[in-house]
Amino acid sequence: MFDTPTTLRHPETPRNDDAALALESRSHVANNPALQLVAELILKLRTSRLSWWTPELLRDTWDATERMVWFRQRPDIRQRITHSLTGLAPKAARNKQPDFQAALIDSVIDDGDITVEQFESAFDPIELAAYAPAAAIWRRFRDWMPWDEDTAPNQQLVGWLIGQLIAGSGTIEGMARKPILTAHAVRTMIPGRVWHSKIPLEIRLAIDELRFQGEQEKPAEPFHAVDDLSVATPTIIAAHIPLRELLCVLDAAEKAMGLPASRASVAAPPPPKVEEGAAAEPPRDSAKVQFVVPVADKVPEKPVWNAVEISAENGADKTADKWGPKSAIERIAAKVLERAAGKEGER
Repeated sequence: MFDTPTTLRHPETPRNDDAALALESRSHVANNPALQLVAELILKLRTSRLSWWTPELLRDTWDATERMVWFRQRPDIRQRITHSLTGLAPKAARNKQPDFQAALIDSVIDDGDITVEQFESAFDPIELAAYAPAAAIWRRFRDWMPWDEDTAPNQQLVGWLIGQLIAGSGTIEGMARKPILTAHAVRTMIPGRVWHSKIPLEIRLAIDELRFQGEQEKPAEPFHAVDDLSVATPTIIAAHIPLRELLCVLDAAEKAMGLPASRASVAAPPPPKVEEGAAAEPPRDSAKVQFVVPVADKVPEKPVWNAVEISAENGADKTADKWGPKSAIERIAAKVLERAAGKEGER
C-alpha cells in the first residue's frame, strides 16, 4: 500500500524561486504512484471527449476561483494561465490576487472570448495532480462514470485504466513507478462466475494452451495470474465483463493508493425506501426465493448443499450440479480423490 496522496503545500518563504517550486511539484507527483495515475487519468479523460466528462461540467464543479486558490503558492502558474486566457500583460497578471485573476478569466469565458475547453486545457495535468485535491478528482470520476453503460468508449477507458493499474511504468516522461495493483489482485478480485461466464471461450482456451505449453517446456516454472492477463488483457476484460462488475478492481486500487473508500451507492443502487406503516409487499415474480434443504443426521457419501437458489421467474434450478463441485478443476480433484480412496480400500 502506498502513502496517501496529499496536496502539495510549500513552506512560506519571503521569496520562492519559480524553478525550485516547479521541481518540487514535479518530484511530489513522481514520488507518489496515485498522483501519477490521477495526472494520467485527467489527460486521458480530457482527450477522450466523453459526454459525461466535459469542460462545462468540470468548470461547474471547480470554477476559476477555486482553481486559482489551488495555485495560491504558485504565482508563476497563475500568471501563465491568466496571461494565456485573458491576454493581460505578464507582469500585471503575476501581481494580481487569485480572486482578481479568476474574475478576469470568468469574464472572458462568459463574454465568449475564449471557450470552456480552452479554459480546461490551460491547466496542466501534472500541476493539477500536485496542487488540486486528487482524491476529489478520483471521486468525481467514479461518481460520473456511467458504470451501467457498456459502450465502446467507456470500455476502452476502463481497459486503459486497469492496464495502468498493473503497469510497471507510467505514461509521464521521466517518471517511473511500481504497479499499483498486481495481476493477481486484478484476477482474483473478479469473481470466478463472472470470469468464466463472460470471458470468451476461445480466450480461456488460449490461456489453457499457454499453461500446458509452459508446463511442457518449463515444468519447474509456475503459471501465474500475470500469464492469464497476458492473454485476457485489460482491454479484453473490459470489453466482455460488464463494467459494474469491475468496480471491485477499482475498490482494490483505492485501498492500494491510500484513497478514501468509495460510497456504497456508487457500486450498487440504494435499497428502495418503505413508507412507515406500509404493508410489506410480497415477492415479485422475478424475485429469487431461497429454499432450505434439510440436512440428514447421517453425513452422506457426497456433500449436500444446504441451500438451493431457485428463480421464481422461470422455476429453473440455477445450481447445475447440487451434489458435487461445479468447476472443472473441482470435478477433476474429486475424481482423483475417489480413485485414491478406492486404492486405499483395496489395501
